[in-house]
Amino acid sequence: MRIALDTLDDDTLLCIFSTLTVPDLLSLRQTCRRFQVFSKQQIVWQNIGSSQILQRGIPFSQKPLSSFSVCDLEERVRRAYRLGTAWQAPSIIFRPSTFEASRGGPIQEIYFIPGYVRKWLITISQSIWSTITLWNRRTLKQVASWSPKKGIFSGIAVNTSEDSEAALAVSLHRSDSVVVEILAITSTAADPSLHFECVARVDTTRPLIAMRGSLLALADDATETVIWNWKTQEYAVMQSPVDAGLWRNQCTQVIFAYKTILVVRTRSVHAFTEPKLTPHPNTYIHHPYAMSTFGWVDSIFVSIPPSSSEDPDGMKRQPLTILVRTKDDNPWSFTFKIQFWTLSPMMRSDDTTVDRPHYNFPPSMTTELITPRRGALRCTHMVLGPYGTAVWVQPGDFSVSGLVSDVLLQHMPVPGSHETLVAAAFPGLLNAKSEPQIKSSWKNYGENWTCLDYDEERGCVVLGSTVGAVTILDI
Repeated sequence: MRIALDTLDDDTLLCIFSTLTVPDLLSLRQTCRRFQVFSKQQIVWQNIGSSQILQRGIPFSQKPLSSFSVCDLEERVRRAYRLGTAWQAPSIIFRPSTFEASRGGPIQEIYFIPGYVRKWLITISQSIWSTITLWNRRTLKQVASWSPKKGIFSGIAVNTSEDSEAALAVSLHRSDSVVVEILAITSTAADPSLHFECVARVDTTRPLIAMRGSLLALADDATETVIWNWKTQEYAVMQSPVDAGLWRNQCTQVIFAYKTILVVRTRSVHAFTEPKLTPHPNTYIHHPYAMSTFGWVDSIFVSIPPSSSEDPDGMKRQPLTILVRTKDDNPWSFTFKIQFWTLSPMMRSDDTTVDRPHYNFPPSMTTELITPRRGALRCTHMVLGPYGTAVWVQPGDFSVSGLVSDVLLQHMPVPGSHETLVAAAFPGLLNAKSEPQIKSSWKNYGENWTCLDYDEERGCVVLGSTVGAVTILDI
C-alpha cells in the first residue's frame, strides 16, 4: 500500500526534511500547504543549518542557531548555502556596485562593521581633519559621520566582538594630546537616526592596533604591546625581545587566540601566554614564549579558526593560519610569492594551566603561489578568512614610460595594465585539494585602490580608491 508523503506524521517529516538540501526543501515547500507551513519551523532550519552548513565547513555566524528568529535563520542558511556552492565551483562571479564616498580625496581605510545585521561599513577619509562615515552597504546611502575638531586619526580598530556596545576605537592626535576614543553607534527615542557616540576615552601614546569587546591592543614600532580593558582600566604590558636587525618592526595585527595573544609585526610574530590584567600600578612585564620570522615581507595576515557554540572546544584543536606575501631583495626578479602557513596547537589532555605554551613554533608552510612580479602597489593589505578563503590586490605591470626613449615610444604600442583583485581558496574547509585554487580576478579600470576589507561570512569584498570611490563586490 502506498503512503502519501503529506500524510506522514510530523516526526517522520522532520527526519525527511533534515536530509534535504536547501534547494530541495524550497522546491518541496511549494507542493502543498502543509509542507509550506512545516518548512517554516525553527527546528527544520536548525537541522539543515547544522547538517548542510556547519558540518560542511561553510562560513556562518558563530552564534547558536537557536539564537536567530526563524525568518533570519532561513535567510542566513540560504545565503550560506549559495556561498558554499559558489566557492566550491571552478570559479566565482562577483556582482559589483560602486558609489562615491569622498569628494575631498582618497579613501584611507575601509571596514565592515561586525554585528548590526552585518549591513554597515565605514570609510576613513581626510580633507582638513579626519572623518569617519557610516554607510548602509545595501542601499549605498550615508547613515552617519563623525569628525573630531582639529584632530587627525593615527589608528583605528573595528571591534571584532559582535555583542559589544562599542563598534570601534580611534587613536586621535590633536596639537597637544593623544587619546583613544571608544565609539558606539546609537540612536535614541527622541532621535531615531543613527549617530556615533563616544562612550569612553583612554590616554595613551601608543598607536591603536586591535579591539575585541572591552579589550584594546596598543603597540609601538619596536617591542612593546599593551592590552588594556577600557571598562575596568586594567592592563598588561608585553615586551618582545630587541633585535638589532629588525628595525622599525611595526605592529600590524594583535590576535586574541586560544589562551595566547599573537603580536604580528612586519618582521616577526611573537606568541604570549594570555596575560592577567591588573590595575595601575602594574610593573610586571610579560615576555613571549615563542617567536618566528618570515624574513622580508610585503604583507602578513593571521586568521583565527572558526569556532561555534555547537563545538566550544573547537578553537583549541584548530591551527591558526597565516598568509604572507614575500618581498625579494632582487629588484629584477619576475615573481613574488603568496605563502600559506599553519600554526598548530599543542596536543595535551590538560589545558587548565594558563602559563604553558599552546602553539607549536615555528609555523609550517602548507603551500604557496608564485605570481608575476609587477609594478608598485598602494593597497598591500591581504585578508584571510577563518575558512581559508582570501583576497588581495595584484598590481599592474611596470609602466613602460621612462624605460624606453621617447622616440621609440612613438612607434611602440603600450599595453594596458590594471590592478586586479584576486580571490583564492587555500587548502581547508572549502578546498579539499592540497593546492590553493584561484577562484576569481576582478580588474580595476579606474584609479588605484588604496584599501580593502573582506567579509567571508557574507561573501563580500569592499575596496576604496584614490578618487574617493568605493567598490563593493558580492559573490
